[in-house]
Amino acid sequence: MNKSKFYLGSHEPVKEYGLLAQPLSKAPKVTTHGNYNLVDLNRENIGIDKDFQRSLNRTQISNIQSKWDDDNCDLPNVYIHKHNGKYFPQITDGQHRICASPHEVITCRTVNTLASITRCLEANDPRTKSSWEVNALFWARKAELDRLKGVDKENIKGLINCFKRLGYNPLNPTKAQAVDLGGNIASLHKKMLNAINTRLKSRLLEDKERWAFTKKIMEDTVEIVDHVFNEEVKEEGRTKFGGQIWSGLPQFLLDSREKFGLGGVYDIEEIKNILKGGVWGISGYHPRMEKLETLHDFSQAAKEYELKKVKGVSDRRADYWQRLFLDMHKLYNS
Repeated sequence: MNKSKFYLGSHEPVKEYGLLAQPLSKAPKVTTHGNYNLVDLNRENIGIDKDFQRSLNRTQISNIQSKWDDDNCDLPNVYIHKHNGKYFPQITDGQHRICASPHEVITCRTVNTLASITRCLEANDPRTKSSWEVNALFWARKAELDRLKGVDKENIKGLINCFKRLGYNPLNPTKAQAVDLGGNIASLHKKMLNAINTRLKSRLLEDKERWAFTKKIMEDTVEIVDHVFNEEVKEEGRTKFGGQIWSGLPQFLLDSREKFGLGGVYDIEEIKNILKGGVWGISGYHPRMEKLETLHDFSQAAKEYELKKVKGVSDRRADYWQRLFLDMHKLYNS
């Protein structure tokens, strides 16, 4: 059995659905049926961990309640924490089912073989189950890194620190009011990570090299966007910005093909100057009279690549942005 550290301050009730998070003085009886360890729990003894459980979707709970059928509902999973001589059942998968259940006693499957947060993330792995909302997954992974001290392979904590360093307020917008671009960090992380992984998949790298590239490209992308569009991106109340720039820019920085990108080798200050200067021209030979200054200007320029069906550029919009940055770099260095 895995011993998972218990965070009493994060263990919470869901009072409106009768989950009171009250501890048990004795270990609940667990019975084994085939491969499963089952336990019957009073709902008043069940709680959640606020740090990694996603926000409740009350509409989903209502829908489950209206069509409740015991034969159609899978058993929820719980981790039984032992703390100071008491036992705290905590949901790792199925909080909406437990909240919707009409029963006072809930039959659950115990999953104490790995840390509770790990069990929660595994149960909601998007490769095997309909995925969590992007914010819930990002912040749950951050909590897992904090607690289990694992390697930040996807640069989750690194990106949070980068946002803070640049003056943003990274937070989970499903649990707090977003005040700036930091409220959209989970979505931006996903876009950048997908772009980075796509460009790295054909390269033979050691894990540490791959993680280092992920960190560098991701954080450099944020720094460059912040520098080039600082006034725009920091307009009061603006929580979304950039669209495909978050895919196209990391692709340009990392693409190792000679006529497509920089292969991860560049001077970030030079890249900032190139984009801030705004000099551009399709194919990178003849600069246009008008310079790019705003995000709208850059977007319109990227659309020209799309409309002209520039040779060597695919139909993905992020690739038009990538080619725009490449041609700006070519003009700067010509």
